[in-house]
Amino acid sequence: MKRICFVLMIAISLLPQILYGARKGEVADTLTASRVFADLPISVLDLVDRSRRLDMLDYYAADSIAKIPNAMEGLSYLDTVTPDYLKVVLTPVTTLGVKVLPGKKGDVILTAYTIGDKDQAYDTDLRFYDSSYQEIDRKKFMKLATLDDFFDYPDKAVKELVARLVPFPTVLYEPEAGGSGMSAQLTVGQFMSADDYARIKQYLRPKLHYTWNGSKFNLEK
Repeated sequence: MKRICFVLMIAISLLPQILYGARKGEVADTLTASRVFADLPISVLDLVDRSRRLDMLDYYAADSIAKIPNAMEGLSYLDTVTPDYLKVVLTPVTTLGVKVLPGKKGDVILTAYTIGDKDQAYDTDLRFYDSSYQEIDRKKFMKLATLDDFFDYPDKAVKELVARLVPFPTVLYEPEAGGSGMSAQLTVGQFMSADDYARIKQYLRPKLHYTWNGSKFNLEK
């Protein structure tokens, strides 16, 4: 009886690792967003350690959104979890999106770290990793949207106007939870004067869309 209880205790203690990530030295059979979130190196995600990430996943799996203390003495929680996408709210002004992309030479991991709130324009830093969490040059997978990509210029004067009014463009990138695409949105509007924004809004494309072809993201025209 004691032996059975001991075996059950061991099995329960290993359950988070079985569900969300391989133990150190083991190779994951299937790369999921939950597994990636659990196993991301501290160099990529230092606010929440692995043990607390596993707790967050356990609570989410039990239909409970747990706000877990982070390294900044704040609270972090999971917003969205699907097999290939996860979004975690790290602080009131920062989120991290994790996306597993099917690649022709193996899965590719995309992280989307976004800073912003009602007082700061949303801006996203995109990074790519292989299945061993080694970072890969972003240029291999996509070209970031430029200011010109967001506008339909009727003439040169409007292009010059936009460049003058938007000297520091900020962009929110959001990977799709239910697909392999990604959207991009220019976020300068709320921090420009109403008059200046009205002058350029009519030429602005609300959102751009990227499609993943197994090797890279292509911007739809």
